[in-house]
Amino acid sequence: MKKGNIFLLDYKRLDGLTANIVNGKQQYLMAPLVLLQKTPDDTLMPIAIQLKQTPADDNPIFLPTDSEYDWLTAKLFVRSADFSEHQLNVHLLRTHLLAEVFAVSLLRNVPMVHPLYKLLIPHTRYTLQINFLARLALISETGVFTKFASSGGEAMGTILKRSLSSMTYSSLCMPEDIAERGMEEVPNYYYRDDGLKLWDIIQRFVEGVLTFYYKSDEEVEKDTELQKWISDIFEHGFLSQKSTGIPQRFTSVAELVKFVTMVIFTCSAQHSAVNTGQYDYGGWMPNTPISLQLPPPTTKGTTSEATMLNTLPDVSTTVQGMSTVWLLSKPSSDFVTLGQFPEGHFSEVIPWELMKDFQGELEVLSAAIEVRNRKLDIPYTYLDPAKMENSVAI
Repeated sequence: MKKGNIFLLDYKRLDGLTANIVNGKQQYLMAPLVLLQKTPDDTLMPIAIQLKQTPADDNPIFLPTDSEYDWLTAKLFVRSADFSEHQLNVHLLRTHLLAEVFAVSLLRNVPMVHPLYKLLIPHTRYTLQINFLARLALISETGVFTKFASSGGEAMGTILKRSLSSMTYSSLCMPEDIAERGMEEVPNYYYRDDGLKLWDIIQRFVEGVLTFYYKSDEEVEKDTELQKWISDIFEHGFLSQKSTGIPQRFTSVAELVKFVTMVIFTCSAQHSAVNTGQYDYGGWMPNTPISLQLPPPTTKGTTSEATMLNTLPDVSTTVQGMSTVWLLSKPSSDFVTLGQFPEGHFSEVIPWELMKDFQGELEVLSAAIEVRNRKLDIPYTYLDPAKMENSVAI
């Protein structure tokens, strides 16, 4: 621990929730604590799992040295908790719903001739439509998530509220998020490696475009349309909570550049990172069970292959979960990659030159990722700019 080799994975947002009833049967959802160790061969391995937050006699700490099915079952409950945390907080709230906030405020407050509109409108493509479909088919009363996930039903609203209350500006800015979570030195962390490079490329592009239009901090302060845009986001997206760190107004060009970088990164790179690989990892159901049918073991040595298999969701629930992550991972037929501006909103020469530079930097990063991936047993492709959609479109 002193060397910084022990990491904690904490699913506290899931604590104390009433799990869903699926096909007439009570389901189970835990709020685990997991210790991970960075081993000498540069892998992160789970070394201890406690399935409920509060220590108790009926809440053992499971270890890799326990029986095979004790350890496997404990890991199943962790992976099922991860499914709920991932889908509701990391995926739905922090990409889809945030992108909608940014888009609606843009459409309400910023005219088409404004440079901010021209810069951001490509990153809003299909977002309102896909979120309408998500509300209809996934999280409505008859939606797949509501009917089949252990965190569907009343738990879903609670998780989203808790997730929103934990969402800060710094957690949405990748360089700060990585530092806050102590993940700067973790080996083989390709999300961080590719993401930080992407963040820098996007930031350079945004800075170039915005400093072309805004020559001073005073010009930013006096732009009423810009101020209305951020004010709406602060009020409706972050419920006017100052503790989030979200700006209530822009007072400098640098502040504007950082926020717009975060918006573009969230709508493109972050969504790609958390969405594109869902079927790769969740298509094999035991890796991310949408729900679990038996309560967790309360004492060691009581599980068997039969109890573990009976804990997994039934076939109909499994099929619903697999088909959903397959659909969400499928690229659309009219995919527009990051860095493409097919509608040509800008008319001045300098923004067009900056776009060309932006595209060139993305191509260089894409080539470097491809070379790196040839050496990996499991290539990491989800932050390859050539395979990344410009907006939250699926």
